[in-house]
Amino acid sequence: MGRQLSHSGHSVLRGNERREKLRWSVVVPAHNCAHFLGETLAEVVEQLGGRDDAEIIVVDDASTEDVEAVVRAVGGGAVRYERNARNLGAVATFNRCIELSRGEIVHILHGDDLVLPGFYVAMEMALEGSPALTAMCRTRHIDGDGATLHETRRYREGTGIWEGAFDAFAVSNRVRAPGMVVRRSAYETFGGFRTDLPHAADWELWTRMASHGPVMFVDEILAGYRKHGGSDTAHRMATGENIRERVTAIGLISGHVPPAQRRSTTRRALVYSFVYAGRSSVEMAKQREWRVAGAQAREAVRCLLRAPGGVPCDPMTDAHGEHASVIRSRAGRSMRV
Repeated sequence: MGRQLSHSGHSVLRGNERREKLRWSVVVPAHNCAHFLGETLAEVVEQLGGRDDAEIIVVDDASTEDVEAVVRAVGGGAVRYERNARNLGAVATFNRCIELSRGEIVHILHGDDLVLPGFYVAMEMALEGSPALTAMCRTRHIDGDGATLHETRRYREGTGIWEGAFDAFAVSNRVRAPGMVVRRSAYETFGGFRTDLPHAADWELWTRMASHGPVMFVDEILAGYRKHGGSDTAHRMATGENIRERVTAIGLISGHVPPAQRRSTTRRALVYSFVYAGRSSVEMAKQREWRVAGAQAREAVRCLLRAPGGVPCDPMTDAHGEHASVIRSRAGRSMRV
């Protein structure tokens, strides 16, 4: 085996130098998403199944569903199946995906997400001859039935290096996981996903990578990010955990920001989180998901109170009385803009 490199609490195993070098590793972490996995794999196999410089691996995080049967049915012998001996959780499984990979470019594609036709050709061309460590494309948000909810924005005109990527990432996660690919050398040098951030590890990782090298932006919608009731995101929204960990991640991400800009960047990140949580609350209220709406509203208030220069109230407790009413009034105005 090769040696290990450590960063931010996780070591990424360097690939065995004697192993055959590949161009692509598409590694699909899957846990009880068999009903989506077939669609996910079918398009990957269509694009890469005939290439001898690519590998497709499904890493089953000890599912109770028969994920292996889906791999056999759809993979046509082009997909390798690996199963964790026990449930490791999402982030540890992502790191195992990296460790299993052999390709120069690694794509971690969640078992319920999608790539669209042309994804791998476009991403490979974008990285060819580029100093970029990562490449990201625009992404279509879809529901459990595959219907389009919305599409991510354009961060620059045309495909090329996104000059403002680090500043944007330090404020909010601009990446949807299926739309990001990473050079394996970057994982080996700068580390993998932080296991102490079970729900914001990807955001911290993308920001860390952007602090060390350019991000290539591919100005095409080439991936599908699925939002459905059984997803991890839906469960976290119901408790407000998605926002609480976001705040934790902001503190860690600030360590990648130059000291002179750290305070202003942190404030912008917290204000953005306030608006994000507030809008989520309004959306959940429209769907009459009152418990989720309340959790998101509560965390929105806490984000604003934590922002430097915000309302002077203890950010670790719920806001009450006059301060709370002022903040809710501001939130309403912000979300109407």
